[in-house]
Amino acid sequence: MSSDAHFGGDSRRNSLSNIPAKCYDVLRHPRRLRVLEILGSTGREMTVSELVTEIRARDGSGELSERQLRTSLVHSHLPRLADHDIIIWDGETASVGTNAPLPPTNVAVLLEACSSTDEKLLETVVHPVRMPTLRLLEEHAQGCSIDVLAEQLATLEVDTISDSQTAKIALHHSHLPALADIDVLEYENGWVKTTDHPLPTMH
Repeated sequence: MSSDAHFGGDSRRNSLSNIPAKCYDVLRHPRRLRVLEILGSTGREMTVSELVTEIRARDGSGELSERQLRTSLVHSHLPRLADHDIIIWDGETASVGTNAPLPPTNVAVLLEACSSTDEKLLETVVHPVRMPTLRLLEEHAQGCSIDVLAEQLATLEVDTISDSQTAKIALHHSHLPALADIDVLEYENGWVKTTDHPLPTMH
C-alpha cells in the first residue's frame, strides 16, 4: 500500500484549494490528530495493533482500555479519516492518504498545545482558512496589515476565498476575531501579528 501524500514543501505548490472543509472538521478530534501524526512520522503503513500500542505510548493509558481504543479506531476514527482520503484504510492497515493537510510535526505541536478536552482550541485553529492565515503571519515576524494578509491569502485559493476583498471581509468579521479570542494573534488599527502562543502553522 503506497501513499501519494506530500508533507511539507511549498504551500502554494501544494494548494489547499482541493481539500474540503469537512476534512478539517474530521481533524478536530485529538485521537484523529494523533493517528495522523503517528502515520506521518513513521512514514509507513501500520496495523491497528501497532497504532493502539503507539497511541498508548504517546498519550498514556487514558480512560480507554486497549480493547476500547481499538474499537474506537476501527469503528470511528480510521473510517472517518479514510472517508476524506486523509488516510488509506483497508480494514486492517492504515497509511497516510492523499489529502493529509498538516505536516506531522505541526500535528504534534498542535497536540502539545492543547489538552484532549480543549475542544475550543482545536475547533478554532484546525480550519481551512485559519491554518494558512497563521502560516502567512509567521512569515511576517513584525506582523502585517490586514490588506497584505488578505492579498496573500487570496493567492492560496483556500476554502471560499477567491479574491482579496472577500479575504479581507472574512478575516475581519470571522477569522481574526476567532484567533484573537484564543490568544494566537492580536490585531488593531488594521495591523495583525501572532502572539507567543505555541501553535503550528501550515508549511
